[in-house]
Amino acid sequence: MSELRLSFGNVAETYRRVRPPYSRPLLDLAQEALELDAGAHVLDLGAGTGRLTEELGRRFAEVVAVEPDERMRALHGNALAGSAEAIPLQAATVDAVFVGEAFHWFDPAHAIGELARVLRPRGGLAIFWTHWWETEPPLPESALELRREPYQRFAAQRNPPWDDRFTDSPFESLRYERHDEEMVVEPDELLELYSTTSAVASLPVAERAELKRQLLPLLGDAYRLKITTVLYWGRRG
Repeated sequence: MSELRLSFGNVAETYRRVRPPYSRPLLDLAQEALELDAGAHVLDLGAGTGRLTEELGRRFAEVVAVEPDERMRALHGNALAGSAEAIPLQAATVDAVFVGEAFHWFDPAHAIGELARVLRPRGGLAIFWTHWWETEPPLPESALELRREPYQRFAAQRNPPWDDRFTDSPFESLRYERHDEEMVVEPDELLELYSTTSAVASLPVAERAELKRQLLPLLGDAYRLKITTVLYWGRRG
């Protein structure tokens, strides 16, 4: 597993506290589109600290969570150790798999086969991806340059796009829907949110603190943050 993939445990408590909640309208859509009733047995794969698991627990009778990072599991409390490439479940045991902001870290060549293995026939897959980089007003260029450096440093560890990997897989073509929201954040809140990204979380503690120290004086009083969530969903054939 790459350093980036397991970087979030470095900031687990902050991650749980500041990451935006999952889009309720898209959760509703996933449940309806995949025809999941309250008795469904679902898997939260790459469950992190349990933010999505909690949402699923309000909707479904049985929710199992799997997370590779022990530091994230410590805050989750109920997640099983495992990964998308080696899911610790028996074959054909879940009605749907939910993945929140994690699929781009999976090795799709192995993960898609594992997803198909644990799903029951015609089982569903729901993948959530959230984007929250654009602010209004925009950050000054000096701040953008500082923020950009860690992402350039770790660029080689990022996986290529994954959505085309479902072609010729056991899954039907994925459909998608997006939902836009906004939230207002203070400068400290914005920097805490940025600190939970993989590149910044991978930095040593002292370097993360220094980055925040340099960024904070460059920011204004408050920012509107556009949050775009995309849901991809489909069924196992």
